[in-house]
Amino acid sequence: MAHHSQNATWRERLAWLASELFIIFLAVSAAFVVENYRDHRTQLAEFHDAMSGVIAELRNTEAKTRTYSDAIFAELARWEEADRDGRRAVPGHYRIPGATHPPTAAWNSAVSSGVARMIEPKLRTDLGYYYSEFLGIHDNYDRYNQFTEREVLPRILLGPDAFYGADRKLLPQFRVYMDLQKEFATDLRQIGTSAHELRTRLEASQR
Repeated sequence: MAHHSQNATWRERLAWLASELFIIFLAVSAAFVVENYRDHRTQLAEFHDAMSGVIAELRNTEAKTRTYSDAIFAELARWEEADRDGRRAVPGHYRIPGATHPPTAAWNSAVSSGVARMIEPKLRTDLGYYYSEFLGIHDNYDRYNQFTEREVLPRILLGPDAFYGADRKLLPQFRVYMDLQKEFATDLRQIGTSAHELRTRLEASQR
């Protein structure tokens, strides 16, 4: 009888111990779930904040690329009108105010922080290609701007004749210079269109 009572006591202790271990397991598991939930919520908040920055960057590009390309084309049209009238004129030129390279801090931050990996793969690839092109055409602008500062601005002080040769024709380097400006302005408009499309897709992904 005592042996049976002792076995029962051991079974009760084992049952109690098992129940305690189960409770501890549940508590630890719940803590992990809560922590993972908090981490997920934090990551989502960081992601949405980062994407808000990229969206603002793209919206800014949409507006400015149109403004700058319109200004460049207007300058080229000014020279072409004077040329048609047989008048000598300073070649069309336009300098983007501020830095020669556009701001890309929001995208760079999203990439360096790892947040960009949460973007849908196709959209992430398209954004990466867009920013690569964006910087590439501004490298071209940087070279054009250096020519503006080195060759165009000093000659402006001498008057329109400084841009023409003895044959009374515009010097070839300035004809090429304006052709490159036209190419850059066209690229700007295409970049602006891409920025609009990507911004729309990114905003849709945030809903």
